[in-house]
Amino acid sequence: MEFKKVEQKLREYYNVLKMTRKPTKNEFFKITKITVAGVLLIGIFGFIIYLLMTELPRALK
Repeated sequence: MEFKKVEQKLREYYNVLKMTRKPTKNEFFKITKITVAGVLLIGIFGFIIYLLMTELPRALK
């Protein structure tokens, strides 16, 4: 019973992989730009939180 579930899942994964294709250069660069923008945004947000957590308590003393 358990083997059939595993086999079915592997077939589903295989079918998804068969439908995939290599992205065009244009698609690749769009994905790269969006990813870099997201990483920068999260980094800036984290840095702001870091500054608030370290500098704000010093300023309030």
